[in-house]
Amino acid sequence: MKKLILFLPLLFAFVLILSSCGKDAPEPTLTEKLTKTFTVSIAKEGGVEVYNKTKATNIAAGYANYKLSLSSTKSATLTAKDNTTFTGTWALTNTDKTLSLTGLKTSAGANPTGTTGTIEFKIVTIDGTGATVTLESLQPDIKASNSIVNLQLVNP
Repeated sequence: MKKLILFLPLLFAFVLILSSCGKDAPEPTLTEKLTKTFTVSIAKEGGVEVYNKTKATNIAAGYANYKLSLSSTKSATLTAKDNTTFTGTWALTNTDKTLSLTGLKTSAGANPTGTTGTIEFKIVTIDGTGATVTLESLQPDIKASNSIVNLQLVNP
C-alpha cells in the first residue's frame, strides 16, 4: 500500500508532463510572414549604408518615409523615400525567392521613376515570424544613383 501511495504521485506527474507536450504550431508560410507593413531599419545603396534608423543623421534621410504594406489579398502599397505613395499588387516569384511588386501607380497614374510599374526584390533573409526581412533590388534604382538597393525592413 505504501508503494502504491508513493507510485501514484509519480504516475500523475508523468502523465501531466506527457499531456503538456503538444505539437509546436507550424511555422508561418512565406506569404504569411510577408503579409505585414514594413519600414526601413537600414538602407544601403551600392553597398554603402545611407540610412540607419538608430542614427541621428543619415546620407539619405528620406528612407524614414519608406513603407511597404503587403496585404493578404495581394494588394501592395509602397511609400518611397521621397514620400510618394504607389499602389499595386504583389506576388512571390522565382520559387519564392523574389518579391514582385507590379502595377505600381500613384493616384495620378504615374509609375515609380525609371520603371514601368514593376519593382522586384530578391528576398535575402527573413526571420521565423517575418518581423524582419532583408530585400535587395534586382534592378538598379535611378533614385539611388542608379545602384542596387539593399533594405533591412522591420515590422514595427
